[in-house]
Amino acid sequence: MALVFAAAALVGCGTSTVPAGNVASGSNGVSGAVILAGGGAPKIKKVSPIQAEQTQKITIKGKGFGKMEPYDGDSCCIEITVTNPACSYYGSYDQWNAGYEGTNPNEVTLNITKWTNKEIVIAGFTGAYGQRCWTLNSGQPIEVKVWNAQSQVGPATWMGTIK
Repeated sequence: MALVFAAAALVGCGTSTVPAGNVASGSNGVSGAVILAGGGAPKIKKVSPIQAEQTQKITIKGKGFGKMEPYDGDSCCIEITVTNPACSYYGSYDQWNAGYEGTNPNEVTLNITKWTNKEIVIAGFTGAYGQRCWTLNSGQPIEVKVWNAQSQVGPATWMGTIK
């Protein structure tokens, strides 16, 4: 299956829809599983431990991420989902998301300090982090999804646990 995107939709990752990919699974050796989208999509090989702290260095290593300038906010190409039982009180079904612009941009954003084809570095969570139930707590499940910054193919998905 080939995916073609108009160049205008890719400027700054735009607000275009991110396509779903084919899914296969494997292991990355870092307390989680990797689910990879097929067809030249990005692949997550390793995610550094994620702490229960707003400001921290999270490194995502793999390939096929494309290239993007550092930014603080939401984009088309990364989303972090945290499962927090306290969120059900706010009607968000035990989860909150950070970093993805989609149709409804996430209120919790990400400070991305590096984005290369093989590595993404996050300096922490920004925006509305700490409001409502939007916090990181030890032992909670966490999921990282990455789409290619140029083609928006993906996502590659890594699942783990907050340390």
